[in-house]
Amino acid sequence: MFSSAPKFLGLRPKASWVAAFQAAARFPEGLTPGDVPLALDSSLTQWWAGSAALAADAGYSAAERYCIRLAFLWKLYRAFEAFGFGAQVAERIANAVLDVVEETPAASRPTEAAGLTAVAAFPEALLTHLKAVHDYYTTHALLQEEVLESTEATPAPLLLPLSSAGFLCTVVLPADMEVGMARALWRQFMRENTAVRLITLRADAAAREAAETADPIFFAPGGGQKPGRCLWAQPAGLMPDIHQWLQQQGYAQPDQARCIVLRANGTLSTVLTKTDVIDDFALSEAFFNAC
Repeated sequence: MFSSAPKFLGLRPKASWVAAFQAAARFPEGLTPGDVPLALDSSLTQWWAGSAALAADAGYSAAERYCIRLAFLWKLYRAFEAFGFGAQVAERIANAVLDVVEETPAASRPTEAAGLTAVAAFPEALLTHLKAVHDYYTTHALLQEEVLESTEATPAPLLLPLSSAGFLCTVVLPADMEVGMARALWRQFMRENTAVRLITLRADAAAREAAETADPIFFAPGGGQKPGRCLWAQPAGLMPDIHQWLQQQGYAQPDQARCIVLRANGTLSTVLTKTDVIDDFALSEAFFNAC
């Protein structure tokens, strides 16, 4: 695997990065195909958090960091594969493998990593390398397989991604997402009382236009204001929860709401309705009114 066998420290069970890596491979039961993209975003966000914390942990060689990151990335892939979604996540996982290869000095990579950035068999060759590194590390670091597993009986909560594909600061909850997962992510979004936030409702063309218009405005509002966060909530099963919250905030016609703008402290600022003109001006004004 390596031209000369690295000296491995092994895992530090109480390290924050171990917990982050373990959380990356755990998610709620009952995933549906519509849940997978956001669940994968969440898992990879956890895995990147683990990678960043590992990089700051003194004593680990670049070679061992390479092995640890890929060992846990293999666990992440296997978790999705166990639910039947291996093919759906394979390309994203393979691209993460390439990221690790490119971020590791050439002298600290396994000999098998040579040429992986230009392989024709994508993603298969990357997944084969991923498993090989996992097996090598568990053997040579004298780890039992269960050491890579979490001892938690309950799955880790999903970590809300920074954004969804094609957006700058907007997380999209797809219309076919399981409502329990959608509810958990919406509640997490509501707890993030650090920035002005916007929620766009429903899955129709008008909602898409509003979400796509708001995304760059909330990402870079100008005027010296820090960026906001957006959630595009499409699942019909989530609407009663959001309507109830609006009523608790004193808004009497929640079924007419299209865009909800929250202040950083989590209170309601503005509601734009289905009949309002929702353009750059309206969304910029709503953002600054909430600041």
